[in-house]
Amino acid sequence: MASQSPLAQVKTLAGSKKELVEKVRALATEKFWIDRTKSPKALERLSNTKLVRLHSVLSEASKRFGSRADIIEAVAKAEGHGKDGDYKKSLEKHPLPRLLDQLQSAERRAKRAAAKKA
Repeated sequence: MASQSPLAQVKTLAGSKKELVEKVRALATEKFWIDRTKSPKALERLSNTKLVRLHSVLSEASKRFGSRADIIEAVAKAEGHGKDGDYKKSLEKHPLPRLLDQLQSAERRAKRAAAKKA
């Protein structure tokens, strides 16, 4: 089955790009998002693909975790650095999509290792 084009995904999620930008802004609160942009119109200039990805990442983060600190704690624990404060501090610089990708990879590795032991 072929996947939808980015424009079709935007229309499915929000109806228009402008509405999707507003949804992403609503999800990108200070408890998850580090704003590294200087321009208030930065989100409006993103491609449809990036907006759809941001929306899915922010939605998943808000469902699974309460804040960035919770995500960082989960990544550190999954990587085996649960008590390493310097490691956690280094993770604070990472953007949210990268943190969630790192967590997903660590969870997969742990699942494979557990299956290998069994």
